Amino acid sequence: MRFNSGNRPYQEQRVDPPGDLDWRQEGDDWVATATCPACGHPTEKELVDLVPGTVTKGLPWGRKKPEVRLDRTMDCRCSITHRGAEERHGCGANWKVRIPGEATT
Repeated sequence: MRFNSGNRPYQEQRVDPPGDLDWRQEGDDWVATATCPACGHPTEKELVDLVPGTVTKGLPWGRKKPEVRLDRTMDCRCSITHRGAEERHGCGANWKVRIPGEATT
């Protein structure tokens, strides 16, 4: 369902993931692009590859491979400032995504 551009007020809510979710890799990070299922605007979010606090430390032979978290939350970051959003972009919707399996290799 698409809404009239900019008419939907900002509202934080969990929604079902969009059907047009697409991924591209930029260095060690993944960027997800989609059409927000709540407001119908295009959105994009960079999802960093490492779990916070898992940066390798210590001597090289004692380092473990950092943990990669595949399940993430993506939020609408459309370029429209929705009513009630003040200086934030997006409509407040968020949804669960799963980073492609290549992230673990």
